[in-house]
Amino acid sequence: MESTPALDSEGKAIVRVLAVVLERLVSANSHLAQSDQGQVTKFHALRAPAIGVGQYLERIQKYASCSNECFILALIYIDRLIQRNNFLLTELNVHRVVITAILLAAKFFDDAYYNNAYYAKVGGVLVSEMNSLEVEFLFRINFSLRVMPDVFEK
Repeated sequence: MESTPALDSEGKAIVRVLAVVLERLVSANSHLAQSDQGQVTKFHALRAPAIGVGQYLERIQKYASCSNECFILALIYIDRLIQRNNFLLTELNVHRVVITAILLAAKFFDDAYYNNAYYAKVGGVLVSEMNSLEVEFLFRINFSLRVMPDVFEK
C-alpha cells in the first residue's frame, strides 16, 4: 500500500497516542515495581534503555514500514499479555514487549513484512533474543492474534 500524507499523519497520531498510553501505564506501575519486582521474564532488561517509549515507537514506525493497524493491534496484544498473565509493564520490559507485539502484528496482519533479523536490528536486540521473545509472547497470549472488528474499533 502506498503511503499518502493523510496516512502518514494518521500513523504519527496513532504512534503518539500509543506512546502516551504506554508511558502512563509504565508510570502507574513504577511504584508497584519498586515494592514488588514481580516475575522477571525474558522481556526484562538489566537497565532501562536510554531511548524513551515515544522515540522508540517513532523509530519502529520509520524503519519497520508496517501498517498503522499494526500499532493498534500491538496495543491489543499487549493488553492481552497484561490481562492473561498479570504482567506488570515497566521501564525494564516495555521496549521489548513493544517490538515483539509490533513484529507479531505485522506478521499476522500485513501482506509484506520484514524478517525477525530486521526487527531485531530496529529494536536494538539480538536476533536470537527476538526469536525467543516472539515465542514467549505467543505462548503468553495463547497464540491469540486474531482481533474481532468490534474489539479493534474500541
